Amino acid sequence: MKKFAVYSVFQILISIFIISCSKQNDDFGEHGSVVIKFGTACGWCAGEEVITVSSVKVDYLRHIPCGENEGTTNKTNEISKEKWKDITSSFDYSWFITLNYNECNVCADGCDEFIKITMDGSTHEIRYSPSK
Repeated sequence: MKKFAVYSVFQILISIFIISCSKQNDDFGEHGSVVIKFGTACGWCAGEEVITVSSVKVDYLRHIPCGENEGTTNKTNEISKEKWKDITSSFDYSWFITLNYNECNVCADGCDEFIKITMDGSTHEIRYSPSK
């Protein structure tokens, strides 16, 4: 009897685990698995500055690898469902993936600005000169 009780509890825990892991973020319909990254990446000691936006939060990262401003800054804020809906309805991913910009100023110690969007497992990134 004791084995049956332990087995039943084990089955319930496994079921809860499977259900919670398989639950998708359906709060935002087709935009539930969108992640947007944008920022600036520079060569040498200038570093990078990146903002990552998802359905639940906005992350800010500034990393300067060397020099007098060396250091890393991280900040995170929650994002409301309403704001997330505004963001995801403000662009057309099928149009975005047709853009083909791939500068490499960072290759010569310059800077590139970038936008990288991941939607439902598909990722597309564009890199361009800050002045364009």
